[in-house]
Amino acid sequence: MADNPLYDIRDERFGALVIGSAALEELYSGCRWTEGPVWFSDLNCLLWSDIPNERIMRWTPDGTVSVFRSPSNYVNGNTRDRQGRLVSCEHGGRRVTRTERMAPSPFSPTATRASG
Repeated sequence: MADNPLYDIRDERFGALVIGSAALEELYSGCRWTEGPVWFSDLNCLLWSDIPNERIMRWTPDGTVSVFRSPSNYVNGNTRDRQGRLVSCEHGGRRVTRTERMAPSPFSPTATRASG
């Protein structure tokens, strides 16, 4: 694990959290800073945010990487709700959005403000 350049362990306690026989695979290197990976098994794809480039990326097991949504309004976190829809936290809009269909544009705000 220490010989793998993809690992950058800054605290030795992290080593206890890594399964030594599990391989770390770099899926894509064309992003500046990524966050919020979410797997869609029904669509066989992984989505994640490339925050500074203001886009959501899509990876499929055949190795294809494409832009899912751009601009993304600086999405910095993604998950799925119980209906399987994409739910994202937008830093730029300071809101939570839900993608109604798995297409780049049909999304609606779920929360735009909160008290407190």
